[in-house]
Amino acid sequence: MTFQRRLVVVCAGGLMISMGLCGGARAFEEQSAQDQPPATDGGSSPSYQSRTAELRQQQLASAGGTSESERAVAAAINWLARHQNPDGSWGCAKFTSQCKDSSCRKHPKGGIGGGGGADYPTAATAFGLLPFLAAGQTHQTNGPYRKVIENGLVWMTKNQDEETGRFGGGNMYEHGLATIAICEAYGLSKDPKLKNLAQGAIRFTEDAQNDVSGGWHYTANPTTVGDTSVFGWQFMSLKSAQMAGLKVDPQTIAKAKKFLTSVSKGKASGLYSYMPESGPTPAMSSVGLLCRQHSGMKRSDAAMTEGMNYVMANLNGAKSDSYFLYYASQVMHNLPGPEWDTWNRTTRNHLVSTQVREDCAAGSWAPSEHTAGPVMSTSIHALTLEVYYRYMPTYAPVYANEPKIELPKKE
Repeated sequence: MTFQRRLVVVCAGGLMISMGLCGGARAFEEQSAQDQPPATDGGSSPSYQSRTAELRQQQLASAGGTSESERAVAAAINWLARHQNPDGSWGCAKFTSQCKDSSCRKHPKGGIGGGGGADYPTAATAFGLLPFLAAGQTHQTNGPYRKVIENGLVWMTKNQDEETGRFGGGNMYEHGLATIAICEAYGLSKDPKLKNLAQGAIRFTEDAQNDVSGGWHYTANPTTVGDTSVFGWQFMSLKSAQMAGLKVDPQTIAKAKKFLTSVSKGKASGLYSYMPESGPTPAMSSVGLLCRQHSGMKRSDAAMTEGMNYVMANLNGAKSDSYFLYYASQVMHNLPGPEWDTWNRTTRNHLVSTQVREDCAAGSWAPSEHTAGPVMSTSIHALTLEVYYRYMPTYAPVYANEPKIELPKKE
């Protein structure tokens, strides 16, 4: 069924998209202008309970977080709050408009790899919000950043298409990121004003999938098979929706698994490529492995063992690739044991030591490969340091009788 035909079916079947989004967006904006009593942590979905104050500290201690890593997260969140635009958005290129000195201007402004100057406001706003949400903070919880989060959500809902549920006017990267943010905001707060907005975004994601390949690409309902990079953000938005208690079509997940099979490589199919015809890379393998973990692959599966070996063998390379580091840290956190300890110690210390600590730029990270300026790099590095409590590990801790991981040999 084509994207256009499915949209008609969704709109006809209860008018959730055409009416629910419009009313929901206006209701959220109007209510946000009033002083609301804060919701308690107990209102969040069970899958997000690891972000509550008590469990967050437990997960931090048990998974290898430190006071230094938490200070780095706090500094990153402070930097993001200070560089939010007055209208509630963030921008990849225009982040310096709120600066108090010239230190942030030393960072490349935007564009993947640090070049160019595109602002990507929808993606940047999602990146701006996600570290707050990962720490369990919402527009309804007490704290110094409540208004920052509220303003960001208001801006994002204003920039959601009232009929289709699509966020922004850019590519599917932006929609995927914004959908993760709105689903997490709803899952954490259970704010009824966000429910239809989040569900509408998921409907668009489902409609935008290639029906044959099961993949996603830059445009909705692509004629191409899709690519693993865009796929990862869409798949994780579906996971965020499930965690929040929203509806996800099982057929969407089934088709997504088909795409993962088409890009799997290696002797045990534990490595992943950007497209079916290309070779495996560490970053794409991490995306594929994380999606497999969230779609039921067992820890003992030979593909998971092969994938872990590949990720661990490229540990040093993760330091220069924020995208790889972000996904691989989630993969390894889902596999508690000595390999995670090695991965965590190396990446945690690297991120803490490379964060800027002076002047207006304090709390940010310079862009690295695959990041569109310091808003994205700061957000994605903060999220990497919040991996301890953002999600519960998929698999139980095991320190013995597991397939051994061959660590890279020192030259």
